Parts: sequence; structure tokens; C-alpha cells
Amino acid sequence: MAAGAAEGRTHKTGEAVAALLRHRIVRGELPVGTKLPTEEELTEQFGIARTTLREALRVLESQGLIHIKRGRGGGGTVTMPDLSRLSESFAGALQMRATTFADLDSARLLIEPELAAWLATAHDADDLALLQEAGEAARTAADQNDQAAFAIAASRFHTLLLERGRNTTLSLFSQLLHQLVESRYALGARDASQELMQRAARSYTKLISLIEAGDAGGARRHWQQQMTYMIEAAGDQLIDYYDGEVPRLPIRRSTSAKKPNSKALIPKSPRRS
Repeated sequence: MAAGAAEGRTHKTGEAVAALLRHRIVRGELPVGTKLPTEEELTEQFGIARTTLREALRVLESQGLIHIKRGRGGGGTVTMPDLSRLSESFAGALQMRATTFADLDSARLLIEPELAAWLATAHDADDLALLQEAGEAARTAADQNDQAAFAIAASRFHTLLLERGRNTTLSLFSQLLHQLVESRYALGARDASQELMQRAARSYTKLISLIEAGDAGGARRHWQQQMTYMIEAAGDQLIDYYDGEVPRLPIRRSTSAKKPNSKALIPKSPRRS
């Protein structure tokens, strides 16, 4: 956007106040956990009405930058934005586009092998301990033929590669994908044989050994092979994050209430002339 256009744009007062507070939050002037001044102090500071201030605070709350506690002793507190809601929206958008798990894994194939190589180049004791813990959990679950436990451990192992890869953007991206990755492994493990789970657990152990040895090239090649195998196994299986059991609504019985007409809930097709 041109500088002139940006300067010429006008804001509603509530939006302008929200922008000023947001600027201070993201720059670290108001760190996470900081309690905002009272409504009286903020309205006096900005010279605005209470309703305008509340509009600004609602904007910041919708963006996950503050949490507002109502009632006595309430007010706004600075928070770190929670990506879980965005993650669910992302999962829904992919499912509505009939995206396959192979498509998801192909995107991850562009990222995870490189992160494995980065970890081999620069890792610490905590990185190895967390990976070994997840790898051991996967091995134990596979030996016990516990598909649900294996799905959790496998998801954890892949998520750790993103989180520990020394890249903040990819770490946040892993949080965005977390719901989908969990769903992907829960579905994949449901039909996995014990032999297949044990094969994957051995693959995790090998990758940890390559990372610990500092073999970046070997870690990259091994994880590319592992994820390529996953893509081929997934085939054309569609992402079905929201295809679980639909909860039933409670039925309230009333003698005075009319019996609901289920047909009324279904939109009528337009008549053909």
C-alpha cells in the first residue's frame, strides 16, 4: 500500500484506540500478563467515552491479545494469542476443499526433513531428551499394539521436529497444524498393523541417532524417505477433521409447545416453471 493511502485512511475512534493499544502490546511495552489500567484511567487517557473504550477492548479480545474479566475487580489483561481457534478454522477450510491427507503430508515433506537437518546441526540435551521420550512412547505403544497411544506419540514426535527446529515461524506453524496432525495420526493408527507401528518407531529411533551424531544429510534423507512412505500409504484419503460423531441436542418436552416440524428445517427447492 502506498504511504499516502495509508496516511489518508481514517479510523473510527474505537479502532484507533485498539490500534494504539495493539501497537504497545506487540512491541512488548505491555508484556503478557500485564493488567491494563482501569476503564476510568483509559477513558481519561484517550479522552473517549466508556462505550468507545469497550469497543476497542472487544477488538483486542477478539484478536486474542487481551482477556477481559467482567465484574468487580475485572478488566483487561494482556495474553498471548491462542492459535487453537485459528487451527480449527484452517482444518475446516482444508476439509471444505476436499483436501487429502497426502496433500497435507506433501506440504509437511517440504518442511520436516529440513528441520531434522537443522536439528542435527544445532541441538541441545533438551531437544534429544524430548525426542527420545516421544520415540520411546511410540516404541512402547507399538510393542503393546496400542493404536491410540501410538497415534499420540507419533503426533508428538512430528510436532517436536517443528517446535525444536530453531525457527519461530515454523514453531507457530506447527501449532496451526497441530489439530490436523493429531487427526491424521489418530486416523492412520486406527487401521495400522503392529508391524507397521513398530517400523515407524524404529524410524524415529534412527532419526534421533542421526540427529545426535550431527549427520544433517543423513537426517534429511532418512526423514524424506519416511514421509514419502507416509504419503504413498495415505493415498486419496480425505481430511475428515469434522466428520466425527455429531452430538445430539437435548429434547425439551412441553405440553404447551407445538410439535416441531422437521420438514420446516429443510429449505424448499425452487419451483420449476
